[in-house]
Amino acid sequence: MKITVVGAGNGGCFTALFLAWHFRESAEVELIYDPNIKPERVGQATLLDPPALLWAATGFNWYKNPIHATFKSGILYEGWGKVNEKHFHEFPADRMAMHYCPWEMQELILNSGHFTVKHGDVDPESVDADYVFDCRGKPDDLSQYYKLRNPINSAVLGKPNWDTSTNPWSRHIATPDGWTFVIPTHQDSPSNDYCVGYCYNDNITSEQNAELNFRRMFDIEVKKNIHFDNYVAKEPFTDGRIFKNGNRLFFLEPLESSSTQTYIEWIKIAYEHIREKINNPLHHMLGNIKNPNDLIHNYIKQTQHFVLWHYQFGSKYDTDFWNYAGSISFDDTEFDEYLEYAKTTSWGDVVPDQYGGLTKSTLYAQWPAYSFKNWYEGMTR
Repeated sequence: MKITVVGAGNGGCFTALFLAWHFRESAEVELIYDPNIKPERVGQATLLDPPALLWAATGFNWYKNPIHATFKSGILYEGWGKVNEKHFHEFPADRMAMHYCPWEMQELILNSGHFTVKHGDVDPESVDADYVFDCRGKPDDLSQYYKLRNPINSAVLGKPNWDTSTNPWSRHIATPDGWTFVIPTHQDSPSNDYCVGYCYNDNITSEQNAELNFRRMFDIEVKKNIHFDNYVAKEPFTDGRIFKNGNRLFFLEPLESSSTQTYIEWIKIAYEHIREKINNPLHHMLGNIKNPNDLIHNYIKQTQHFVLWHYQFGSKYDTDFWNYAGSISFDDTEFDEYLEYAKTTSWGDVVPDQYGGLTKSTLYAQWPAYSFKNWYEGMTR
């Protein structure tokens, strides 16, 4: 069996590494990319799966650290809600996510030796492979994409004039126009130039005012202005063999650092789909399997809702942005049931099972019950 990944950004690199590592000798995996297309320059933050994969498949560790990774023990929210000045959304204390430099990560994975790397600009539909993963980045035409609901559509990126790496967590700081991320980044890392970002809505705040307010609130050097759409592919899996991933699959603003984890969750779904087709081809012929598109659409819908929930508690600012952000509602019975479970269950019983708790066996997208309880209590008590 041959699997081809087209594109070498975050989505493409993690897709190729995951599939090559998990299929081992049972599949030939190749990655084709255009070296003239550079990876995203903004420093990246993950949840818990990517460091585990990098450690297992590349030899990465916190001492042998060619990607300038820093610890991410959670997210410190500053100025969110009306109750507490600061609130920490933590990971379990024995596990660590990471922040890293994306083009150093690209080099690490491309040189891992687990798959073949080729240069080229190819159309995924013309690739001769059993399965193709289209990871070529954001599409130029969004007519075949659904719009995701979110109050953020722009950001000013800046280089900090201070050392952001002193704390092992991301900082998400409420501002009058939205919120600002501060990624703890080594000062000698190439991604240090883009590790602080002022996120806002350009329908409410002009680019000029956002840049001015960014400078007023933070000691930074403005590097870049970006505007973006929040979207998801209508058909992430097509023709029985082509999977979209990375920004070709979806994009959602960076609150809760959900992108890379979503890429990996989609790879897991694709991996199980491919294995099931190999082991039980009759099930596929009879349609007795879950549609991968339905699975990832539901996952991204849940991700959208969990992110929107953060805005509904407002912030210390009473501004047009926060009034607008808090007004974006959603109707989701699964979310309501999960939140009610978390609100009415003791802390010791919502932690993951491996820590002795009695938590729900399923996640809501990438969040366990303790994340619901953590955020709800941090915003209300």
